[in-house]
Amino acid sequence: MPNISAETLEHLKKIKQTLVEKKCENIQFLDLKDVHSYLSLFVIASVKTETQGRSCAKEIDKYMKPLKLAVKRQNFADLPKDATGWILLDYGEICVHIMTDEMRTYYSLDRLWGDASPISI
Repeated sequence: MPNISAETLEHLKKIKQTLVEKKCENIQFLDLKDVHSYLSLFVIASVKTETQGRSCAKEIDKYMKPLKLAVKRQNFADLPKDATGWILLDYGEICVHIMTDEMRTYYSLDRLWGDASPISI
């Protein structure tokens, strides 16, 4: 397993738990530290609908926001109202990508960051 702090590992476990509870599919954790100079950890998950994605994002944000790791944003309601099929939550070291199957296939982050090391959580 890559060198990940115990604190970060706990955050990743909580994120995974939330994604599993919300019925996300194809959940992947990638360590990008050796691939890119300023990116650390990606979490990528697929959802069936934009509504499911927003629900997942809200639950993850409830856990992460008090840790004060999130990029500044006034409120979760500040997310665009139009359905894009891709929600990005940036918590500094951890970036969570919640995508519909269509967007995940189209952008293929898994392939784009294929040199990244997978993390087993």
